[in-house]
Amino acid sequence: MEKYSRIDNPEVITVLFKVPSKPLHDCPEFAEDVEFTVSGNNRLTCRFFPAEQGAPTLLYFPDSMASIKKYDNFAEIYTRQNINFLIAPYRGYGKNSGKPGIASMMEDAEFILQETVTFLKEKNITSPLFVMGTSLGSACAIDIASSYANHIKGMIIESGFCDTLPFLTGLGLDITRMSLTEDDGFNHREKIEKIDLPTLILHGSRDTVVPPAQAEILQANSGARNKQFHIIPGANRETLIETGGDLYFLTIKTFVDTVSGINTWRQKRRKQKK
Repeated sequence: MEKYSRIDNPEVITVLFKVPSKPLHDCPEFAEDVEFTVSGNNRLTCRFFPAEQGAPTLLYFPDSMASIKKYDNFAEIYTRQNINFLIAPYRGYGKNSGKPGIASMMEDAEFILQETVTFLKEKNITSPLFVMGTSLGSACAIDIASSYANHIKGMIIESGFCDTLPFLTGLGLDITRMSLTEDDGFNHREKIEKIDLPTLILHGSRDTVVPPAQAEILQANSGARNKQFHIIPGANRETLIETGGDLYFLTIKTFVDTVSGINTWRQKRRKQKK
């Protein structure tokens, strides 16, 4: 049986992916749209927001229920903090052709990672690459980190889930009627146990779709020695960034910089001795 075939059905897809009715707006002057062609000749347009050549890069898989347009403003904050930001929308979103699906999403994520590595090399960006995923996007990030750890320096999970069935239930699906089991899902417990990359997990205390207990299970099962876990008080999945505010972005920047060896206390001491 093909992987994800039990959950990759129209009823689940309709709930998981809320494709916006409007196409992606024009690319801002400070960004660049990068088109990748995946299987079935489908085109995926990722948006790259450069900070500078020597800055670390964040490959981001968004919440499948959020408008891509909202991330332009957030991306500008990342670049001001000296982080290159590349957002990877799903099939059918923005300018992307094709229809969204779980198996294709996972396949595309691996392809996008490989193409991102090539894209960054062509731009002579050799600084560390991090992967980040929000909500459903966490499945992409965890899968990449478990299979392609040699390409990335660290992983960030926001509003992520550990077990698939509670996640689908939180979205309103009747999994008992569908006769689904955890084996039909994303297998995050086993995957994250194998990930020893530095890991940052962010979650809202009032997330009703994915309760904070799910993030705690991810944290407990993580194989990383360097791992951080932050609950944002008063935030749900839709308001986590706004509620976290400057502290949200500062937490990510500190994590990325520390793992990359930027502005650590050792680095500062070396500068002082010169």
